[in-house]
Amino acid sequence: MRRAIQFFAIVSSTLFFSQRPQIAIAQPPAADPSVVIFAYDDSGNQIFRGPDGIVCVSCRPSEQTPSSVSEIVANNIKAGPVPVKDNLTVIWDLSIQDYIVSIELLPYNAFTIYEAVNIRSLPSNSYVFKMGHLPYGVYYLRFNLSDGGVYNRTVTKN
Repeated sequence: MRRAIQFFAIVSSTLFFSQRPQIAIAQPPAADPSVVIFAYDDSGNQIFRGPDGIVCVSCRPSEQTPSSVSEIVANNIKAGPVPVKDNLTVIWDLSIQDYIVSIELLPYNAFTIYEAVNIRSLPSNSYVFKMGHLPYGVYYLRFNLSDGGVYNRTVTKN
């Protein structure tokens, strides 16, 4: 009976202490830049990797910078009103005018382009698509970008 209690005490203490991971941060000497610090949170996720000992779990960049032309274009284009009845107005910032080559209006389930506009030939930073004669449904605005990419925006016509 005594052996069973000792075994139970050893097993339970091992289980109790092994379930709680510890955060371990090794401080490197300032003169050795080849040492890298790793820090982990309670669930085992890596929260820091680097040469200095500053650890901040909740520190995130307040504003993420867009990584591609399509993200920059997506953030600076307005199309409305949605749903459309007659006219769809597309407005873009002048800062992205060089990123957009053309805009095309096409239906959701077809490859026919109803209208295409070359942005560089327009005098302003907006364009109005006349959609009164088109049937009800879902349409795409396809923005052909200067880097060869394509950005699509969905528009509904009622």
